[in-house]
Amino acid sequence: MKNLLLTIEFDGRNFFGWQEQKDRRTISGEIKKVLKEIFKKEVKLIGMGRTDRGVSALKYFCNFQAPLEKELDLEILRKRINFLLPSEIYVKEIKEVPLDFNSRYRVKRKTYCYFVVTEISPIRRDFFWEVPKEIDIKKMEEAAQLFIGKKDFSKFCYYRQKEICHVEEIKIIKKNKEIIFKITGNRFLYKMVRRIVGALIDVGTNRREIKDIKNALLGKSHLPLSTAPAKGLILYDCEIA
Repeated sequence: MKNLLLTIEFDGRNFFGWQEQKDRRTISGEIKKVLKEIFKKEVKLIGMGRTDRGVSALKYFCNFQAPLEKELDLEILRKRINFLLPSEIYVKEIKEVPLDFNSRYRVKRKTYCYFVVTEISPIRRDFFWEVPKEIDIKKMEEAAQLFIGKKDFSKFCYYRQKEICHVEEIKIIKKNKEIIFKITGNRFLYKMVRRIVGALIDVGTNRREIKDIKNALLGKSHLPLSTAPAKGLILYDCEIA
């Protein structure tokens, strides 16, 4: 028995997220089908965390214990897995890790990038949120500071209980008609990044005031804030211990 760590990249637009779901196409479901075909038995696949429906990843970790009866070249295994996987999923690397390694609990830091284009763009719209308006970058940068640090982000997800996350950094990069939000933290809740970006765009387009974000974080009454669509979000990088 060997514990194998996969580093994968996937285009999540046509999937219902990472987590396996009955009668729905998911990233983990597709990988598990391939592993079952190779090893002739079910394997338990452990991912580093769930992703929303439609979200993609440039770097994602998952591991499984391979029921190997003999030595197997990991590069040959990687190529075989990729041959059987759908084109939207690609295994970049396979390496052996200790038997007690668990992807879910070893992630130290994640970085998400969210892509916005401030014009109508038929070519880019599959991976960008089209917001054809004037957007105040300085105002968004000021509002972004409200999210920095260890805070209760329960109001920026679907959870009712208190949920503390540490957002380390939010960079807002503008180049011509494109805006990239680069958000780094120790953990992220369901739809949390999309709601942060949606709130910042609300402020940048003058639909909402910075005080609405302040009140939302404090659990006080505020005007509703937007949730950015999934297609613009990519899990860009992550670090494991």
